[in-house]
Amino acid sequence: MNSDVLVVGAGPTGLTMALELARRGVKTRVIDAAAAPTTETRALGVQPRTLELFERLDLADDAVAEGMRVTDFKVFSEGKQFLHLNLDGLDSPYPYLLMLQQPRVEALLRNRLESFGVSVEHSTELAALTQDSDAVRAVLRHGDGTTEATRTSWLIGCDGAHSTVRHQLGVKFVGAAFEENFAVADVIMDWALPHNVFHAFLNRGNFAAYFPMPGGLHRLTIAYRPGETPTGDVTYAELQAAVDRGAPPGARIADVHYAGRFQINQRKVSRHSVARVFLAGDAAHVHSVVGGQGMNTGIQDAFNLGWKLAAVVNGQAHRRLLDSYAAERAPVAHRLVKGTRRATRMTLLRNPIATTARRHIAPHITPRPSLQRMLRRALTQLDVSYRDGSGGSNDTRIAVGDRFPDIELLHPTKYTLLTPGAAAPRLADYDALVDVRHVPNGDGLTLVRPDGYIAVLADDSAAVSDYLETTLGTRSFV
Repeated sequence: MNSDVLVVGAGPTGLTMALELARRGVKTRVIDAAAAPTTETRALGVQPRTLELFERLDLADDAVAEGMRVTDFKVFSEGKQFLHLNLDGLDSPYPYLLMLQQPRVEALLRNRLESFGVSVEHSTELAALTQDSDAVRAVLRHGDGTTEATRTSWLIGCDGAHSTVRHQLGVKFVGAAFEENFAVADVIMDWALPHNVFHAFLNRGNFAAYFPMPGGLHRLTIAYRPGETPTGDVTYAELQAAVDRGAPPGARIADVHYAGRFQINQRKVSRHSVARVFLAGDAAHVHSVVGGQGMNTGIQDAFNLGWKLAAVVNGQAHRRLLDSYAAERAPVAHRLVKGTRRATRMTLLRNPIATTARRHIAPHITPRPSLQRMLRRALTQLDVSYRDGSGGSNDTRIAVGDRFPDIELLHPTKYTLLTPGAAAPRLADYDALVDVRHVPNGDGLTLVRPDGYIAVLADDSAAVSDYLETTLGTRSFV
């Protein structure tokens, strides 16, 4: 066997996947068709939930040191503010959206991965794959034209929206036709608005958002209605026209550092895996850039699958544990595609009655505490939950499947069992997988999964043992 796991694609999802495996001792190989790491600022915002997970990789502090914290989000309709979100007081150690360009996120992940002896093999693409009950056989094509036959126990496609792995599997990329067209540019703005606040301006079917970036830049994102997208290169005149349509009078673009176009058809896979091959990140779901969820969702796919696959490879769990990856992440993807589609349609409203309602009625509704809480949790992905198969929850009561909020109590790679008692519960064959920590004034036992989600809330250790045996299997599994 050439490797335990072959990861195809070295973007944020693939690097996180490889890192989750490598730090648990799994022999991992990572390939990427590109000749070098990307230098384009594709994704930008790192969500609080992702930073919480980065803390488990010992990367959160480095990311925060490089990025820019944004706590205020203001959205205007025809010149009038109708939504203001502030993340101060958010139930997270990271109560802000961290503006950090994708190349820098990748660099942090790649350097951490290399500390475990794993380097990305660039100019190496997947040409073909086949599999049987024991292994996956892949044909790799290198940059010099040579091919290589390799064998791996598992393969994970993290190779983007045009995924070769997905095409090789014949998995359908389904979704209603809802084409979104964008122009993006990294610009220096000359205006009176504060730099550390996100601004978006909606104006009778026009939409322009300004994401603050380190170095005094803004990522200007312009959304176009279907059939109304300009063609050719993005020009200064096009960008300035978008500014004129929504931003305060007198605002102008002082300089353009980068500009380009892209198109999205919101889709998700009909299935997340076929036997020994899995799909994650953009290979499994593509959705609107509104809300800055894409890179974060892929990274969280990797956290969900990584520890499970490592447990199986290391002989610590039955293979059926891997079925929970699709069961948990497919609803998250569905919910995200549905939510971002709804948000995008709202931003492109042109009907005078609808825009008037947005401008005059919404300002009286959006400040409501319940709506503010829901929007804050959705924006920051703290609402992602596996409690009931819906992909998320805004319940104020914590339940099994929810994110565990006190992340400083958790072991970085294992299950964490929090117990108020002085005596450690007996967990039979699972001691190597579970770290027991005593918490004063605790209320019963709380078992938290390696990805930071609650597995068990119980009064005695029997429920914990039952969960571990049911979820992971016994030592007699194959």
